[in-house]
Amino acid sequence: MACTAVWDNIPKATESLSKDIFNKAANMSLWLNLIEADEYPANTGLTQTGFIQTPLEMTAGEDWSAIALATGSDGGQCDQTYTQVDGGYKAYTYSPVQINLAGEPICKDDLVFEHNPTGFLGGYIDRLSKRADRTWTRRLAKEYARFSRKYVAKGNLPYIDTVPTGANETLWVESGSVGVTLEQSTSELTQEMLDQMADLLITEGAGEGNSNGWISYGPNGQTFPLLIGANASQRIARNNNNYRDDLRFADMGKGQGAELLKKIGATRVLGNFRHVINQMPPRFTFAAGKYTRVEQYVADASITSGSGQKINPLWVAAPYEAAFVINPNVFKRKIIRPLDAVGSASWNPSNYMGEWQWVTGAYKWDTSCVDPLDKKGRHFAQFKMASEPLITQFGLTILFKRCAGNLTEVTCT
Repeated sequence: MACTAVWDNIPKATESLSKDIFNKAANMSLWLNLIEADEYPANTGLTQTGFIQTPLEMTAGEDWSAIALATGSDGGQCDQTYTQVDGGYKAYTYSPVQINLAGEPICKDDLVFEHNPTGFLGGYIDRLSKRADRTWTRRLAKEYARFSRKYVAKGNLPYIDTVPTGANETLWVESGSVGVTLEQSTSELTQEMLDQMADLLITEGAGEGNSNGWISYGPNGQTFPLLIGANASQRIARNNNNYRDDLRFADMGKGQGAELLKKIGATRVLGNFRHVINQMPPRFTFAAGKYTRVEQYVADASITSGSGQKINPLWVAAPYEAAFVINPNVFKRKIIRPLDAVGSASWNPSNYMGEWQWVTGAYKWDTSCVDPLDKKGRHFAQFKMASEPLITQFGLTILFKRCAGNLTEVTCT
């Protein structure tokens, strides 16, 4: 069996090539900042059980009684009856999941003869960092959609609180997930729909407690972040010209969320929602009661060497889209700490946070390959985490129809 082929996508210095290598910047995501990280309890197995205490609220009226004094030697105010206030909880289980990524094998002797290896390798390593961020971002967004309340934009604004189970099951159909049966959206997302959602969120107490600055207070009361596509945000704003308010107090409440929202320019506020623009929102098709995700990227067949991706035209034209009302209290990511030493046994330091590690020696990843001088190297990254649900109804995932509308034409004579 032959060795794994080394990376050959650095141009050989056989002609004059530009030393400027332009990298397209990746879009920033706030998911890693939103979802609180905690440590998975070590030596406790693969299944954890958590508990959510239920609210203590009245379900019927209460009868107050007139105060009466005893006429004899017994009773009166010392003998009282009490209405019991019952408490309860919801139990849930969660387990860790993982994914591993590997970069291209690179031979150091080849770099002596290749064109601008520092530039190309620097660009490749930068892309690896963005690729790891994409892995975290997509996973956390999928988990948020899985746990949060699911709305469909249509006349009666239906929603469900079903949480799919399984390592890869989520709200929509994609690799590893069969999706959840939902109604078909017949409307784009409107401010009236958002107002109704805000009313329920406030009633349930979603804006109370410590949100670390993600949820603020404005002229209309509690203001929730709405992660939404740029075009959908614009259409809501155009349809509510008299209802706009620039959030000049974007850092109100002070905290991680407030500072991040201020830095990324999330200043548009409509009603109880601050619009946080998502340049690459998830988009879908719909069939047989389920939404199927349309990938944002497809393979680019026009590249000169190796592999690459480009924007998927089907994603551009997809008829449905998702927006998220984000709240840090929906779930928590439990990071697994590796054991690098047990007793007298020790290993090289490692982590499961997706940090790329440079490993030399091809025999370590390809048992049929001989590399006694460790001339070949490769990047590896491991991701391990568990998702602990908290107060899932405090977050919303909204599926809506994309309506392009009539475009304004400016003709020339």
